[in-house]
Amino acid sequence: NDKHKKIEIVNSREKEDVVEVLKQFAKVETVTRDFSLTYKNAISEALPQAKQIVDRFHILKNLTDDLCSYLKRTVSDRIKLIRDTSKDFEEVLTKRQQNKIDTANRKWEVAQEAKKLYEEGNTKIDVAKKLGITRGTLNTYLSLKEPPIRDSNCILDNYLPLIKQLIIEGKKAKEIYEEIKKQGYKGKMTVLNMHMKSIKNEVKNNTSYLKRSKIKKLFFYDLEDIKNETLKNDITFYLNQNEELSKIIALEKEFKTVMFSKKPEQLDLWIEKTKSLNILELNSFINLIESDIEAVKNAVIYDYSNGLTEGFNNKTKVIKRQMYGRCSFGLLRLKILV
Repeated sequence: NDKHKKIEIVNSREKEDVVEVLKQFAKVETVTRDFSLTYKNAISEALPQAKQIVDRFHILKNLTDDLCSYLKRTVSDRIKLIRDTSKDFEEVLTKRQQNKIDTANRKWEVAQEAKKLYEEGNTKIDVAKKLGITRGTLNTYLSLKEPPIRDSNCILDNYLPLIKQLIIEGKKAKEIYEEIKKQGYKGKMTVLNMHMKSIKNEVKNNTSYLKRSKIKKLFFYDLEDIKNETLKNDITFYLNQNEELSKIIALEKEFKTVMFSKKPEQLDLWIEKTKSLNILELNSFINLIESDIEAVKNAVIYDYSNGLTEGFNNKTKVIKRQMYGRCSFGLLRLKILV
């Protein structure tokens, strides 16, 4: 209680000081400020006729800070992205099976060449010599009517989605074997071991990682502004999975448009739409702007900004940090004035 009383006394004194300063500028018509309640009350008392405007920088900064808090609360620092875990398993899925198709296609090319040479009147012996194959193989090739692709079906095919999911979860081969046996697998452990390497490689090739800090960029830039195509594709893939975050990013872009629209009524529509999501951090931001709604709407209507002043403040703070612990106030004053 004593601590709160001290804070109230300090704020009261600060307000009185601000009021005394502002009374010297009785003809001021507009004042830009941040969300400080002390400054709001001081301006209302000293300059009741002045329009108060919350600077857009502070509005957008509060929104961005709240969105970053939401991101930290809901998204892990390192996101695993898994693509194509449910393929059509009638297709070739392992390297060994793909090799069977490649081999069949090569044989089919040789068979086509053999048929062409034989139809041109060459004897089988001559054709076999030219192609470097035996007469027995030549006879086989001449009888082919399509590429000789062997049946690539595997007893594991029906269990591949489950196997991949278990690999993603970090299960060992023996644990995977026990799980698929429960699902009706009748094969042996050796068959699973024979295919595990190729299945793991496929899972690895379809898995990538995305840092949370990369998603945070969308609060400052548009997705189209990201030059790295791989990163852009990863973010797009993740946003397609995270519907809530996609909506929030869209609302953030919409809010920035509203702030420069000159139409304060659009702000009311944005608030109503955002409240329907019922997200903790966005509700906090809405409570903030509703507590000072007139000044926020003035920020939409007018172009006034204290950005120049904020720039000087930032420059001063940077100089102060560079000199911290090494230089006197006199030198700090000179560096700022020069």
